[in-house]
Amino acid sequence: MRRLTADHFVHEMSGLHSSAYTIGDGETVVIETLDCDGGMRARDGLVRSWPTPANPATGPIEVEGCRPGEALAVTVHQIQPADWGFISGGGGREHATVVEIKDGTAIYPWGLRLPVNPLIGVIGVAPSGEPVPTNIPGDHGGNLDTADVCAGATVYLPVAVPGGMLALGDVHALQGDSECCGTGIECAAEVTLTARRVKDPLWPSVYLVRDERLMVFAHGDTVDEAAWGAVAAMAQLLTKLTNLSDVESRRLLSTAGEVRISQMVNPKKTCRTIIPKHAIPEHWPF
Repeated sequence: MRRLTADHFVHEMSGLHSSAYTIGDGETVVIETLDCDGGMRARDGLVRSWPTPANPATGPIEVEGCRPGEALAVTVHQIQPADWGFISGGGGREHATVVEIKDGTAIYPWGLRLPVNPLIGVIGVAPSGEPVPTNIPGDHGGNLDTADVCAGATVYLPVAVPGGMLALGDVHALQGDSECCGTGIECAAEVTLTARRVKDPLWPSVYLVRDERLMVFAHGDTVDEAAWGAVAAMAQLLTKLTNLSDVESRRLLSTAGEVRISQMVNPKKTCRTIIPKHAIPEHWPF
């Protein structure tokens, strides 16, 4: 299994970048990622120098054969966080709380112990238009900061340029839905994943499957805008899958679906809408 090091990273998703790595369709690799501060924060919580900008993402990674109009399916097998991380939100970025990570447990300095549940904060491909900074989410992916982007998930990213140009980083050893005070437990990590082409994607923007639950995303200047956008997207997708009317799809979604805040701290807010397999058993597409 090949290892892609964090020596090559980007601060924006862009079709103008040359690929740092090339992998085969269906290849499984281990990808090293830097923390959101680019490794500039010491273990005492202090910053040696500020990175400009934040959220470096390892890549770009070209997937052989990927063509615009397809999707790149990224299946996350394992996320191994480093042995420490930090939380810097809610009280200024300069001073962080350092959290030790040992045997799958986050050990807070006041003695609290919580099991880690690592997630990938930034994962995306190059958009078709202008470059997008890695701290901003969009239909290409980017800074989704979503707890479900974890081991066992498959994230589907719309390919807009040849090769897709995947990049990822900003791993959190633990983060609650919404990342409400600014950060999760930020850490460096190693991510084991498989990337493969999907020639006939289900949806034209990002979607995700995990634990027999299908999710779509939307982004907006406000949480309300993102939430209602995610509801509208899932209603359209349900109509496509089931041939229900828009009204029927929305009634199904209102009774069997969920809307969750992925993050409300980035320049664009992100929400996701979830429908479980048992709500559409005869039309489940996976």
